[in-house]
Amino acid sequence: MEIRFAPMTLVSLDDLKTEVLCLPVFSDERPMRGAAGLVDWRLTGRISELLVRGVLTGHYDEALLMPPPERRLPAERLLWIGAGTRASLLEPAFRALTRRLVDRVLALRVRTAAVALPHASLGWLEPARAIDILLEQTLDHGERIDELTLIDTSEAQRAMEPRIERARRRALAD
Repeated sequence: MEIRFAPMTLVSLDDLKTEVLCLPVFSDERPMRGAAGLVDWRLTGRISELLVRGVLTGHYDEALLMPPPERRLPAERLLWIGAGTRASLLEPAFRALTRRLVDRVLALRVRTAAVALPHASLGWLEPARAIDILLEQTLDHGERIDELTLIDTSEAQRAMEPRIERARRRALAD
């Protein structure tokens, strides 16, 4: 599995070609921030509208799969994953959220996926620890996903790259 990065910008999201774009959404974060907020902006508030109508709530264990409206994004599908409240997303819950996200991507039988991890909204979770948790969940399934793109800030990318490189070396050694 190849792991890549995409900057958390509108331009980057506009150029992101992937089968599924996975975006965690908190039940207590309005307006949405990070990649979820950018995607909502690109979709002219369509996701905010779903939140207001209660179609999407952000409650833990919720998932909503949809095509991007009016093809405003090159991703073939959007997968919104409920992350619950920010305060409740401690490490065990973050680990379970990451596992659910990976399981749902695998169930879609896609070869390419892009993911935004919600570590920045949490405050306590460093990017390096967030990628460690994601790698623990994905390495057993690397043969089923060809390309995983992480959407994050350049600072987070710099913190994550050594962990990803270490995982690559381990995979080559096995």
